[in-house]
Formats: sequence, structure tokens, C-alpha cells
Amino acid sequence: MTDELATLAAEVERLRAELDAERRRLRDELAFARRVQLNLMPMSPPVIDGWQIAATYRPARQVGGDFYDLYQLPGRPSIVGLVVADVTGKGITAALMMAFSRAVLRSAAYNGSGPADALRRTNRVLVREARTGLFLTAFVGWLDTETGVLRWASAGHEAPILVRGGSGRAGRLSAASGILGLFDPLDIRDRTTILAPGDLLVAHTDGVTDARAPDGAFFGEPRYLDIVRQHGSAGADAVIGAVDADVDAFQGEAPPADDLTIVAVSRAKDVRSA
Repeated sequence: MTDELATLAAEVERLRAELDAERRRLRDELAFARRVQLNLMPMSPPVIDGWQIAATYRPARQVGGDFYDLYQLPGRPSIVGLVVADVTGKGITAALMMAFSRAVLRSAAYNGSGPADALRRTNRVLVREARTGLFLTAFVGWLDTETGVLRWASAGHEAPILVRGGSGRAGRLSAASGILGLFDPLDIRDRTTILAPGDLLVAHTDGVTDARAPDGAFFGEPRYLDIVRQHGSAGADAVIGAVDADVDAFQGEAPPADDLTIVAVSRAKDVRSA
């Protein structure tokens, strides 16, 4: 009996060691996947005189389904592409869909005629090729940094906030459209606005407003808008930092409810009018 117990104990110990090794392997693979995903994001925003561009991305888990992109169009360096997108779900599956969708959307932007065309091309690929059962929402803007003209289109995404520097009023770039990956063709069109000196644009995913406190309360839209208004005159970097800090303080020890992504663009005030 003693020998049997010793054999059983040895077998239990062997299984425990194998389980620990498997856990370490999975942890290391997730850590590597996180590094790969973070490296898919822009290393740094474009630096353009008279403009400030900032971004932040925080997955709820090791990896996530949100993404953003910032790029200058080939042959047209004055045009800056702005992308914020949110894949349904979280974790590894959403992260794989995120990587695929980001590559398709960047290629579609380089070869398309505008934001809406890029979203239509992306949607066509996702509907025909992805077959994952996952979908995504996306905001795409093309900003002409010489004129301040912003062409944009939204595929079911959270409406970005636009704060006017002259009045301090905050509005939304709202547009009704279907999400990506569900049906083709996608009924979507470009819209246009102008970012004047002193204006601020903030695009985000719902991980901001859906952040939760330890008691389950939501961060919410009003609180988010207040922070953007309060810090809007200080520029894109200040707004990103303020929202990040306030979400952290609000969540406390509560785990993140969702991936969080924000892209902010501010135009310097016209010193000639000062």
C-alpha cells in the first residue's frame, strides 16, 4: 500500500509539473502575442507643424480587439489618415481579427479614393474572406494638414467628439452606417468638416465610457465629455493624458471592462489672430 501511495504521489507531482509548464508556456505565448500586437500600432504619431496628434491603446486582457492607425498617404504627405476601430469580443480571437482587419484597412486606404471607399473595400474582403463570425466598427478620417479639411466616414463606430476652439462647444461627427463584415455592399459615404485653428478632434472606442468602478458604475458619456472640454485647449497630448488618468482613478482596483483606444488631433491656435 505504501508503494502504491508513493507511486500515486509521484504521478500527481508529475501532472502538476506538466500543468505548471503548460501554464508558463501559455503565459509566455500571450506575452509574445501582446508584444506583436503592440508593435502593429504606430510607433509614433506623424509630426506635422501646427498639429498635435496623440493616441493611447489599452487592451482589457493580454491582447484585445481594438486598434488605431495613423499614417501619411504615399505621395501625399499632407494627408494624414486617422483610424479607430473596435472588433466584437475580446481576447485572442478578437486580436487575430484585429491584425487581419488592420492590414486590410491600411491597404484599402492606400489604394482607395477616400475613407468611405476604404471602408467599402475592407468590408468586401471581410465578408468574403474572414468567415469568423466577428465584426468591427471603424472610423476613418483623412485630414489635410495644409487646409484643415477632414474627410471622414464611420462604419457603425462611436461618433468622435469635435471641440471648437473659438467657442469651446463640443459636437459629434455622427453618421448612420452598417458595421464591417456583416453584409456587402456597405452603404456609406464620405462627409467633410474643417478643423480650424484651436479645434480638437477625439475619436475613441466604447472602452472609455464603458469603464467601470469597483461598485459597477459606468464612467459614462457626461464625465468623458467634461474631461475633453476641460483639457481641449491644452491640445491632444493633454486630453489623452487626462482621460487616461481619470479612467484609472475611476476604475480603481476593478478589472478593465473592455479594450480602450483614443486618438486625438488638435490644431494650433493661429498666433496671428492673438
